[in-house]
Amino acid sequence: MHPDIAKSTVQKVKKVADELGYIPNSVGRNLSTNKTNTIGIVVPKINHSFFSEIIEETYIKATALGYQIILMVSFENEEVELANVKSLLSMNVDGILIDSVSTSTEGKFFSLISLHKKPVIFFDRKPRFIKKTGSIVFDDFNLTFEITSRLIDKGYKDIMYISGSQLINICYNRLRGFKSAMKYSNLSVPKNRVLTVDRLDKSSGIKTFEKFIRSKPKLPEVIVCVNDSIALGVYDVCKKYDLKIPDDLGVVGFGHLKISDFVQPPLSTVKLNLKKASILAIENLVALIKGKKKSTDTIIDGEVIFRGSIK
Repeated sequence: MHPDIAKSTVQKVKKVADELGYIPNSVGRNLSTNKTNTIGIVVPKINHSFFSEIIEETYIKATALGYQIILMVSFENEEVELANVKSLLSMNVDGILIDSVSTSTEGKFFSLISLHKKPVIFFDRKPRFIKKTGSIVFDDFNLTFEITSRLIDKGYKDIMYISGSQLINICYNRLRGFKSAMKYSNLSVPKNRVLTVDRLDKSSGIKTFEKFIRSKPKLPEVIVCVNDSIALGVYDVCKKYDLKIPDDLGVVGFGHLKISDFVQPPLSTVKLNLKKASILAIENLVALIKGKKKSTDTIIDGEVIFRGSIK
């Protein structure tokens, strides 16, 4: 409304508009400004406490800054992820926040975003071959180094690690942290003490660890998993084969899913500052949209939590 129009008149117009169910035509308004005040978000899953918390926090912060969120879900599938990005670009979102699939290999979606010159920030997961764009990631290397070192301090020596695709930052950096901690303590990591899952979900954890168990090997003393979902898959296999946690086998996750508090025994894990990361992600993306900031990488802290899954 023009500033010369009386407040009482504005209120009367708004009242009539509400009664008539009038909604401003954002398409027409956007044509003149080339801005939609929308942010596209792509996540791998939504029925997952890690991602649902991120979604909620980003919604809250985006709304406070005057932006609406358009949410897309890739379901850990590269082709779906590409289709998500195409949809967001067709809606002319002002910027995109993306938590990439765990098997990202080609990065077609990123080439498309770059072609349309849209600001983008990666959150949590980022394909390692993508260099020149900002991200909000967690301190994966140091946190995995810490949790492994503390396990060694507790007396564990024969330690297994279950990882994922090394093309994605979190798998690469967490495995590096594990191996560095082992090397620092002069402990070897035989080939059969590093397993690799196809996807970062519980079913992949079950499939990979059950295959290992069926080969009837010597069990490690403890397993460090790339995330809580994989660790929960290990729990299911242990139950199936009557292995007691932590007596027969210790288990550690990463990410602090809400269910990690409630499984028996409660899962040892790494709690990440999701609220801080989500707020920074939206703030940084909005700053990019407004041309007030260059793309940078930000590393967010976390906290190692030992529970009943470790002796």
